[in-house]
Order: sequence, then structure tokens, then C-alpha cells
Amino acid sequence: MDLFHVDESVWKKALELFDRTEKSFEEDVETVREWMKSQPHLPEIMEDVKIRNFLILNKCSVEKTKQKIDMYYTIRSLIPDFYVDSNPKLPHLQENMDVMYCVIHPVLSEEMYRIVILKMKLPNKCLPRLGAIHVHNFAKIRLYEDCMMDEIVIFDMQDASVEDVAKFTPTLLSKIFTVYKNVYSLRVKGMYIINSFPYVRPVIACLKLILKPKIFQRIYVCEDSTILNEIFSQETLPKNYGGQGPSLDELNEMLKAKFREYQDRFDLLDKLRVNDNLRPEKLENDELLGFYAHEH
Repeated sequence: MDLFHVDESVWKKALELFDRTEKSFEEDVETVREWMKSQPHLPEIMEDVKIRNFLILNKCSVEKTKQKIDMYYTIRSLIPDFYVDSNPKLPHLQENMDVMYCVIHPVLSEEMYRIVILKMKLPNKCLPRLGAIHVHNFAKIRLYEDCMMDEIVIFDMQDASVEDVAKFTPTLLSKIFTVYKNVYSLRVKGMYIINSFPYVRPVIACLKLILKPKIFQRIYVCEDSTILNEIFSQETLPKNYGGQGPSLDELNEMLKAKFREYQDRFDLLDKLRVNDNLRPEKLENDELLGFYAHEH
């Protein structure tokens, strides 16, 4: 089974959803590509498949897509702690995959959501910053292979310790959501915190401060995992949760294989940076720039 199973019907549904025909969509792709050629500060011209995903992520708005593509490259300098030493071949990121499951399910839900599952394999070993880098790394692969629509995130707290939970600081959570929003525009349709303990409450309180009320209302805290079987079909869940999909271990190995497959891309990303001296106009993202100017 391929890790990002997407057939033609998924793209067709996505285009219908945003009121585009294949012809008008390809015209949008060409418009964005031509725009990239006119931006001397950008380090490369993005492949069409990735431009298509950025358009889908931004509900086929060409202007928003331009902003997000610019930020895809620019953010590497703005938030260095997520992008320096972020190559998946590095020992600390290889080790992170051995102490924490941070995996994605191959089968899309009927509504075309992708299910992401996070779970500690070993207590007291996880570093949330590395988990965030890891999620951003597989998002880079998804731009090539997925049709990126909406996310369902499942946090399984079963093997998380109090110390693990305490590492999710407000600053770190803010940065994670800022990248998701300002680069990928990914829409979290639901977040299920399962096998939860009372000591998760401070993290929930943090999320309430950071997230828009509309998003915060999509967080469900559950004492066990039965809710997953009530909501999701067996095809979209791993074996660990009574589903028919690959187990968390199998998904982890599939992801490791994907990282190896894209190793040349990650090596290139280490070097890609925007040249702000050549930027034709100021970047429209004051909220992000303000947040990070204040941070550093």
C-alpha cells in the first residue's frame, strides 16, 4: 500500500468543491508558475504538482497561493529552530522516529480528510520540537504525492508522562500552529486527545489561548479510544485502534522509507533560502513577522 493513496477521483472532487474545471485549474497553475518566474528572491520555480496542492490548500485563490508559496521558502529563515538541522537523515530525527509515532494514514476518509496520529512509543524521551519538524518534513513530501485538504489529528496519550506533556509550551504550540496556518493553510477538522489523563489540562488551556474559538471547539478529550470506532470507518484506522489499516509500526516504517526516497530533496532544502535583497515587494505577513521579531 502506498502511504499517500490518492486517485483521480479525489482531485476531481477537490476541483468541484472549489468550483474549478480541469482547464481553469491548469490555467491557475500556469499563472502561479509565471508569477514565480517574476520573483527574483525565490530560490527555485516550484513543480506543478506542488503548485496544484498549494492552490487546493488555499481554496483555489491564486493570490493566497502566491503568499503561501512565498512563505514556504521565507519561513525557513524566520523560524530557524524548525528548519536548521531538520534533514530527516540526521541522527536526532532518526531517533525521534524510534521514540514517538508521528504517522499518517494512507486511506482518506469519505470527506477526503487525512488522519494524522501522534503517540509516544517511550515515555520521557519525546522532544515536541523534533515532532514538529517531523510533521513539517512529511508535509513537504505530501506536496508531491497527496491531495491536501483537511486533517484529523489523533493524539494518543497512553504512554505520555507528565514530563512529556509539560514540554508542550505555549511558545512551541504557537510556532507549530503558525507554520501550519501561514505555510500550509491546513484546516484541522478535528483533534481527538484519547487515553487522556487530568495532567493534559494545562495543554488544553494553552490551546484555548492560541487557537481561534472555531478550531478549539473541534478538540475532543476522551478517556479511551472507543470514540474513534464510532466516528471513523475501519478502512481509515490503523490496526492498533481496531481498524483495517497498517499498524503504527508499519506506518512508521513506511514513512522512514518515504524520507529515504526524497533524500535528495531534503538535501537541497538545506541550502534553499530566499534572497530578501531581491524581493520586489514587502512580504504581506506582518502578524507572523511581528510574532517572530518579538521572539528573537
